[in-house]
Amino acid sequence: MARAKAIPEDLYDLLQVGRRATKEVIEAAYRALILQNHPDRKGGDVNVAAALNVAHTTLIDPVKRKDYDRQQRVVDPKVFGDYRVINKIAEGGFGKTYKAEHILVKEPVCIKHCSEISAEHDQVLIEEAKAMWDLRHYSLPAVRNLIRMEDGSMALVMSFIEGPTLQQIIEKRKKPIDAENVAWITQRVLHALFYIHSQGVIHGDLKPQNIIVQPNSHNAVLLDFGLSMIKPHRADKSKGYTDHYAPPEQQAGQVLIPESDLYSLGKTMVFALTADVNRLAGNEVPLSVPGPMCDFIRELVHKEPLRRPRVWEKENLLETVETMRKAAFGRTHSQFKPLET
Repeated sequence: MARAKAIPEDLYDLLQVGRRATKEVIEAAYRALILQNHPDRKGGDVNVAAALNVAHTTLIDPVKRKDYDRQQRVVDPKVFGDYRVINKIAEGGFGKTYKAEHILVKEPVCIKHCSEISAEHDQVLIEEAKAMWDLRHYSLPAVRNLIRMEDGSMALVMSFIEGPTLQQIIEKRKKPIDAENVAWITQRVLHALFYIHSQGVIHGDLKPQNIIVQPNSHNAVLLDFGLSMIKPHRADKSKGYTDHYAPPEQQAGQVLIPESDLYSLGKTMVFALTADVNRLAGNEVPLSVPGPMCDFIRELVHKEPLRRPRVWEKENLLETVETMRKAAFGRTHSQFKPLET
């Protein structure tokens, strides 16, 4: 009596294709295998043929395939390559972010995991990794690795940055941040922008959620390069944007320029000073904010890109912000002024 063939439980294994296989590859694999295993053929197997039909029906339909992938996915992986997960930090539309540590070195890292499996999602993470690959600055995370998981998904490994985001600080305080603290946070972000712009990188998604603030050391770190561009050309299109903080040219789908990041920084300052997203449309700042700082914000959030400060050829904004701080607060250093978080 012939022994029944072993049938893989995984539909991709059954069709002998990878999880990122195109529709055409799945069709070709199915035709070849169903011909080989058809019950009417010598050596064929009715059970294998039936399983192949199920696999084909499921994986050839985009909706069914997405549902199947979701069911098969490990909800919260415990290990990413050489890194062991400590805890989940955040979850969003693109995927999940984890704090982890290197299994041997025991040093912490941050892992951004895109659980969706497609060439489009892969490209987003690959472009983010490329944008950050050679960047080294105290106000930026560093890329450690880009990992392909066994299920076909991808994970970007970066240095772990301790501290709350600017958004989290404001939400927890339930009140604005005072102007002088906003000034030093702005200056730290400007240092990061000066550096990445000199490397040909435009961030493209500067907002309170993407700035980690470290009050004890008075540092701010710029995160998430998912919408960034590297040396963009006139024909390049914006990859997307965040409402409230994106400049008009980005919302219109146009190419990003350094001045685009400045607009987003200005809007972020307004939010930090007001704790009210509804006041961003009119760029309203409290009457208590010194005039020089208000003037600086107005320059950044001009709707016409070329009316904003021309980074960095015609104006050194690092010097400008120091001059602003001197005029507004009588000093260029806040002497580690406490920031309640």
